Amino acid sequence: MKKISTRKLTCNITDIEKEESRKITQLKNLAKSDSLDSGEVGELGKMISKKKTILVEKIYRTAHPRAKEELFYKLSDGRWKSNNPTFVANSREELVEKLYDYFFSHTFEEVYLEWVDMRISHGVKSNKTIQEDLSMLRNVFKNEPIFDMQIAEIKKKDIKYMYERWTGQGLITRKAFVNRKSALNGVFIYAAENEYIPFNFIPSIGTSELKFKEPNHYNKALHLDEREKLLNHLKTVEPDGYSLAIQLALYSTFRVGELRAIRYEDVNGNILTIKHQLVEESLFSVDMTHLKVKKTPRHINEKLPKGNAHYSVRDIYLVPEAVEIIKKAHEINPDGEYLFMCHGRTINNDTFNERLRKYCNDAGVPYKSSHKLRFTVASTLKAAGVETAYLQKTLGHSNRAMTEHYINETVEEPKNIEDQLMNALSIC
Repeated sequence: MKKISTRKLTCNITDIEKEESRKITQLKNLAKSDSLDSGEVGELGKMISKKKTILVEKIYRTAHPRAKEELFYKLSDGRWKSNNPTFVANSREELVEKLYDYFFSHTFEEVYLEWVDMRISHGVKSNKTIQEDLSMLRNVFKNEPIFDMQIAEIKKKDIKYMYERWTGQGLITRKAFVNRKSALNGVFIYAAENEYIPFNFIPSIGTSELKFKEPNHYNKALHLDEREKLLNHLKTVEPDGYSLAIQLALYSTFRVGELRAIRYEDVNGNILTIKHQLVEESLFSVDMTHLKVKKTPRHINEKLPKGNAHYSVRDIYLVPEAVEIIKKAHEINPDGEYLFMCHGRTINNDTFNERLRKYCNDAGVPYKSSHKLRFTVASTLKAAGVETAYLQKTLGHSNRAMTEHYINETVEEPKNIEDQLMNALSIC
């Protein structure tokens, strides 16, 4: 297929013209209404076509002030053609449609929102991922030149320059860069699949010479003595849903959402079956007419545990102290739907971490968030000699590499280097 030239126009589309385009989109949405009969739909179609023609001719005339009265060319074979941008169509009406799509339909912003809307409608990504996608658009891409560009006009050099601005001499970490590039790649894959662009060139752009910021290396786990101090302090606290849930989190590898969803009947002796998680989330929808994102208030959903359900739905072995914590939680909340509740409501993530911060401060240990307690227990078990295969199972990971990420935190103070050398090398 011959590549179509789409050189950048010498005019800018004004806000007034963008607003006219939005009105046309509103009419197109109205035409889809089931309440209209075929005659009304036909009349709307004529109105939309007329408005598009007026708008396209106005923009094209501005870009080509020396054009003849007839803006477009009729070829000898009956087809119609425009120059800069160059399009060929079987009729003048079809040519106007192509030009209209070129002017209004495929800016990077619009394609990005279409991509997000597709991910929402397919339901294959969590609301947390969707929220991250939208945050990336608002906080990263909105500040870039490509944001308002037609996606078909974006060149490799535009992306390359953007990468260089992002990274500089080490402005962002490699992880932050990969997250941005991943979103960009997803948008361009979507654009290629919908034939907005010939192909996705993002993977072919070299990044080996970019310089990245070194990530902050800090311990994500409590040391053994810190964990002990925190547990001892928690035993002095008035027991309720939060204090007991935090205690239990220090005895096994729970995600906080899994803790929230535990029911007393999930426990059988010293085995707890993790079946669900509770998550607080908002639902998102994209209004393509006004390029706005709608968000519902947060609500609680019970779902399968995070990750691959074949691995994340799992049995966890409880040590005697953990069994006693569960019994106590049931005693103070015998009729609750969930094991850990406070004032008749399920415990929530924000208050869990607020309480955890207070208890850490009171115990004189560094604060670690709820998720870092998972690191603490996993690394403590690894330091005690528990096999990685078991840790992968109890963490609910399908990927061993992810487990390695959790279990390599320092939970013991490093030994004196001389003692290490003596133990390693001495033959006495």
